[in-house]
Amino acid sequence: MNARIATAVLGLGAVAVLAGCSRSEPNPTPSPAPSAAVTAATSTAAVEAARAVIMNSVVLGHSLSADGSVGAPGFTFAQGQPLFVSLDVSAISPGTEVKLSWYSPTGASEGDDQLVVPPGATIVNFRAKDTSAWPPGTHRVEIWVGGAKAGEKTFTLTPSGSSAPSSPR
Repeated sequence: MNARIATAVLGLGAVAVLAGCSRSEPNPTPSPAPSAAVTAATSTAAVEAARAVIMNSVVLGHSLSADGSVGAPGFTFAQGQPLFVSLDVSAISPGTEVKLSWYSPTGASEGDDQLVVPPGATIVNFRAKDTSAWPPGTHRVEIWVGGAKAGEKTFTLTPSGSSAPSSPR
């Protein structure tokens, strides 16, 4: 009995396949693939959302807390004063490179700092190299994650010996 059922099912399957190949019926129109513009827009939106999350977690400051995050946020620093940057990496895959590129008020490079996100890390931080030779003015730091620019932050260096407020803008 089972052999008859199997034969009947196979026979019906063959008839259905042959019927689909009939010349009198038009070929079904394939459903359209998503347009490249829609796919690119969705991809761009996702990338921008990820960048916003990353950039909202970037904090510049004068000192670090015990957990490695910036403890005293600020945007104004005296030349030679410590300058720290912390970044929440809990949404970034371990092994991803994070790089900071520092720029002077004229746009000249003041160097790069980089690290690879270690497994289990939630916060990474950087300390700017000696800023005593950096000129006073508005500087910027670019944040790169996995080789793509996530964004940038600006900060001000004042001549050494001047007081630098520690509160963020």
